[in-house]
Amino acid sequence: MNYLEFLEKEIHSVVAATTDKNGLPQTCVIDVMDSDENGIYFLTASFKDFYKRLKQTGYVALTGMKGEDTLSSISISVHGKVKEIGQARLKRLLDKNPYMYDIYPTEEKRRFLTVFQLYDGIGEWYDLSILPAKSGTFKIGRN
Repeated sequence: MNYLEFLEKEIHSVVAATTDKNGLPQTCVIDVMDSDENGIYFLTASFKDFYKRLKQTGYVALTGMKGEDTLSSISISVHGKVKEIGQARLKRLLDKNPYMYDIYPTEEKRRFLTVFQLYDGIGEWYDLSILPAKSGTFKIGRN
């Protein structure tokens, strides 16, 4: 299974965890907009606290799950280093996720958007849709 592609296309919305300036945990829900052999891509607006936390720490943890209940679920968690890659990949992400044009309908509103890449990390997956359950780990980048 291509875990990054499954996270992007099958799960899509994930809980993202970062820490604030006091080292306290903070979470939010984001969408995994794209993935390839180099990592996971998501976006945020530069005025959001999530953006500030990503810039401050350079690290994020993501968890998503697909399934109707516990025994039909597949979950993927990944944590690792992130970097801001700016707007170079923004059009690709918006075109792959056209609902974003409804959220940010004008160029004026989209100018605040920036893309981040999780490029170096470790992931875990759990498949409880089959018994006995299966699980494993995978790597992104050099990690």
